[in-house]
Amino acid sequence: MIQRRPASFELPPDTVVDTLGEEPYGDAQLATVQPELAPERLGEPALAERELRLEEFFNGRLWAEGVLCDRRGRVRRRLRIDMQALWEGDWGRLQESYVFDDGERQQRTWSLRRLAEHDGVRRYEATAADVAGTARGRARGNEMRWSYVLDVPLGRLRVRLRMDDRMYLVGDALVLNRIEMRKFGVRVGTLLLSCGRSAATADLELAPAPRAR
Repeated sequence: MIQRRPASFELPPDTVVDTLGEEPYGDAQLATVQPELAPERLGEPALAERELRLEEFFNGRLWAEGVLCDRRGRVRRRLRIDMQALWEGDWGRLQESYVFDDGERQQRTWSLRRLAEHDGVRRYEATAADVAGTARGRARGNEMRWSYVLDVPLGRLRVRLRMDDRMYLVGDALVLNRIEMRKFGVRVGTLLLSCGRSAATADLELAPAPRAR
């Protein structure tokens, strides 16, 4: 038999005392022990499945802002990129205008090509004047990864760096971009960007597509 203990009371030797929790206040009854609950589900909807398709997101006018970090992760420069892109079938053109916080300006124009999809992987190729050879991109779900070699200006010199360029679609109009730059396999810097779409349309003219190889 379980009994509540009065304020001053000596227990008979055969009495069992409830030791679950603290004494209730006033005339309230001892709280019933509840079974352990499963982790609470907050009812938040799951993130919608999104696919990063270059020809859909990078089409029209876009912008990007971010920072350039050194190999130790310290921010060295800030920048903004104004972009406009245009697609016609499997061929596209992307024009980028860079403005750095120290006033330096750069430009790059990409020629883009969408390849056949294979095993759920969307494939792309791209070329630019300061890219050695061909950039190759692969996308699955909301992620895309590019690999290419870029001639980067460094004062009066140009340094050839391997670029590991990764993009993540995190909203209908937002892509996060992380680009690691390596020389002889050693990371020398990282570019972090957020990229968004504008409502305005591009005023580019698409150059005639080269013949398929």
